[in-house]
Formats: sequence, structure tokens, C-alpha cells
Amino acid sequence: MRGTIVTVLLLCAVAWAEEPALERQEEGSGRLGVVPFALPAYQPETSWLLGGAAALVYQPPEHSGRRESQVLLAGAASLRKQFSIILSSDVYALDDRLHLGGTLSAAKFPDRFFGVGSETRAEAEEPYTPTYYELEFSPKWRVLPSLYVGPSGRLQVAEIDGRVQGGQLDQGGVTGARGGTTVQLGVSALWDTRDSTLYPRSGALIRVQARMALPAWGSTTEFNVVRIDGRSYWTMPYAQHVVALHALVELRSGEPPFYDTGKLGSSEMMRGYFEGRFRDRQHLALQAEYRSPLFWRVGGVVFASVGNVGRSLDGAMLSNLKPAAGAGLRLAPMADVPVNLRLDVAYGSELSFYLNLGEAF
Repeated sequence: MRGTIVTVLLLCAVAWAEEPALERQEEGSGRLGVVPFALPAYQPETSWLLGGAAALVYQPPEHSGRRESQVLLAGAASLRKQFSIILSSDVYALDDRLHLGGTLSAAKFPDRFFGVGSETRAEAEEPYTPTYYELEFSPKWRVLPSLYVGPSGRLQVAEIDGRVQGGQLDQGGVTGARGGTTVQLGVSALWDTRDSTLYPRSGALIRVQARMALPAWGSTTEFNVVRIDGRSYWTMPYAQHVVALHALVELRSGEPPFYDTGKLGSSEMMRGYFEGRFRDRQHLALQAEYRSPLFWRVGGVVFASVGNVGRSLDGAMLSNLKPAAGAGLRLAPMADVPVNLRLDVAYGSELSFYLNLGEAF
């Protein structure tokens, strides 16, 4: 949920960076600007959401072939008394040989817990209120033209309040029900051949993370996680129609806290499921989307996805995949900026509506 809010705000900052910015400086080596903005959004997990932020954006010379860099300070609050504040960096340095990625954030989200596993019942729903403080860093060095590799670390402190008396979280049988501290260290890699970070029409993106959390490092629990996020895009040979595919694999061993397990559903993957409606150690999901221009600055999409969670990656998990599908409209607010307002309707476990900025993936 919090990741979705951050993604929306970040996409909005990039879009507005193409417009006249406050205190923009013209330099021979590029342009530096400060971009303020506000954004409303809607999704099942947050209801109506209002966010505001300021982005420090660096745009390299037009024909340099280098990537855009930005530092974002953002905050968001919803009608359900949820809030998030984050400082995020996406900076390329040394002629794009070095990528400095990281976040510093705090968030409080009244949420719903249904249990752990792929067969939990909707009637088991119980509210709780987590508060998260998180620091994540991932400096990466370019080892090939489109490949960056480097160390990765994450510190998260979680507080869990508002547990239902006598409920699953209150009884203490769920790992992380009392909150805790997670310290993860590992490696990460990024391979990116997309023609655009805002609206890709060709190329691919693959992100890989492998990290360990150990009590010796200060973690409350011990577990390992490998996360692979792959996306690919093809432009059809007619009218700029685009086919996009997105695959997500999350594999864990040990005993991760329930709030750090794989969660089925979000506004990005498996639309039509409340985020965390099903959660467990292993998480697999695959989605496809067809994007078509309609008229003026309006486009349409249809999409479908399958996925599941499970304690182990076994035949039972793979044979009981959960489906979802939907359709949506896209509106480009600015003619010269490839960023769309997104309205999606999807059905998985329930009918869901999403209003966001930027594509789902």
C-alpha cells in the first residue's frame, strides 16, 4: 500500500518536471529545478488520498544520452487516517556509471488482517494499526551498458497497535504480531533497456534483490528473501498499440513477520484483490496488459492476471492460481508529457476501482 503511494507521487514529480519549475537553473551541463505538486488518488486500501511533494530534478543535456536524476520529499494522507512521508533518491552520477537509490520513510496505516495463507476467509478480517519506520539503500555500479549491480540494505522498525482482543494478532501466534525490527543486507541488480521510464513502448526492466535478516544484525526474526520483478514491452506494428507483460517472484525462507510476507493484490499487480487479502512466504504473480489509443489524448486498456501465495513453492500453490481481470481508461493531461491519469475497474475477489497517475507497470 505504502509503495503504491510512493510510486504515484514519484510519477507525478517526473511528469511535472517537464513543466516550468520553481528556481530552475539553466546550465551548460544540464538543468536543475524544484518541482512542487499535489495529487488526489483513490484505491480500495486507502479510499481517497491526497498527496503533496517537492522534487529536486536534474535533467541532463538533451542529446547526452544520460538519465534523469531526482530527489523527492513527499507526504500523503487518506480519509482512513493513513499517512506516509518519504524522502527518496533516484540519482545517477559519474556519467551514469553510479546509481544511488534509497528511501527514508515513516507511515501509519490502519489496515486489515485476514490471516496467513492462500485459503483465508473474508469473515476472519480483523483491523489493526501498524506504524512503520524504514531506511533502505541500494547503491549500484554499472557493470554493463544496461546493468547495475551493488549492495542492498534495509532497516525497518514496526509497531503494531489496535489489535482485536482475542483475535489472531492478539493471541500472539502470528510472527510479527507485536511488531519488531528487521535488518536486511544483501545484493541488488537492475537491468533496464526501456525506451522511456514514464510510458515504455519497447524494451525490458528486471530488478533483482537477495537479502538476509539475521538476529546477529539486530533483526527480531531470521529469514531470507529473493525478489525478482520483470517487465517487458512491445509496440504493435499498427497505431502505437502496446502489449506489456509483468512477472513477480518473491521467495522467502525462515520466519518473516506477517507484514513482510508476499501480499496478493495492489493497484500495480493483481488488481481486484485488496492488498494483503492473501499473504504468505512465497508469492508468484503474472499479468498482461493491452494498451490502445482511442481518440485525442484518451486511451484504453484491458488486462488480466493470475497469482497466488503459499508457505512453500509446491504443486498445490501452482495448481490453485487466483485470477483477476479488468479494463481501464487513460487520459494524458499534457500533450508533451507521456504520463496518464489512470482509471481502472478490476475484479478478483471483489470489484475494485483505482484512480492513480501513471501506468500500473
